[in-house]
Amino acid sequence: MKSIGQIVKMIRQIKGFTQSEVYSGVMSRSFAHRFENGEHDISATKLFQILDNLLISVEEFRFIQNDYHRSSEQELNQQLQDAYDVHNLQEMGNIINENKNSGNLSFKSIAGIGQVLVETYQSKTFVITPAMESFWNQLFNSKAWTLQEIRNADILLPIAINSHRESLIPTIVNRFENNCQKYLTARGDPFHVSDELMGMYLTLLQTDLNTEQYDSANQLVSKARDVDKFLLTWNGRFAQQLIIAIWNLYFGSEEEGETIIAKISGAESLYVPTIDHNLKAIADMRRKLAKIYKKRHTD
Repeated sequence: MKSIGQIVKMIRQIKGFTQSEVYSGVMSRSFAHRFENGEHDISATKLFQILDNLLISVEEFRFIQNDYHRSSEQELNQQLQDAYDVHNLQEMGNIINENKNSGNLSFKSIAGIGQVLVETYQSKTFVITPAMESFWNQLFNSKAWTLQEIRNADILLPIAINSHRESLIPTIVNRFENNCQKYLTARGDPFHVSDELMGMYLTLLQTDLNTEQYDSANQLVSKARDVDKFLLTWNGRFAQQLIIAIWNLYFGSEEEGETIIAKISGAESLYVPTIDHNLKAIADMRRKLAKIYKKRHTD
């Protein structure tokens, strides 16, 4: 593998920057020459300064350093998510079985996430596996969550329900919201944590409805509405609208809920075959259960 300096040199030359433009105020010309030849390492602080001068993120630098590939953990996580989006349970099962006993904690955690996704797709209740428990301990015992933990934390909710730790759900949600807030800036949402927040609210809404916590579910829509739609990507906006639609099916106007679902389905139908089966599956299930709920509460 090439040294950090050699990768920096390659990027500098691709972008057409001179050594003076990249290294001025960071290191001397002679040191920069040796650095780019792989003869010297530098501190993280200096590397960050150089990457800023190159107008490149650390994440992209790591991607280029890895020969334009993501890490094996990132690739496996994406493979799992892609399989889940199209409900390929066989592929998800293969990923789980190959990694649930892995000595790599990240692979084992991904297997735990996969097990929860499969089980919650097939049933409301399931048995907690060692991989799921390992994932729970990893996240719940962390003092703070980085983006990786934030992106997976909604899986804690079904684990909590099925391990009789429902009382910890408010703590989980509060920690999630607080950690997301750290990544929001005065000028926006550079890491799209608002999407993750909307995903958490959608999972929480379904959790509340599954456990018949209807008062909590009824109040959740205000949180979803309060998230700035201008900070959301289309995925986040679809999730926000789905939350509002489900709320209407249960507590508001059924007609309004159906109208929103129809609009979401119309947007999804632009792609053939459908890229994401999850929104439709959630809407179909909630449409049926909302009718049962309304009948029970109006008779």
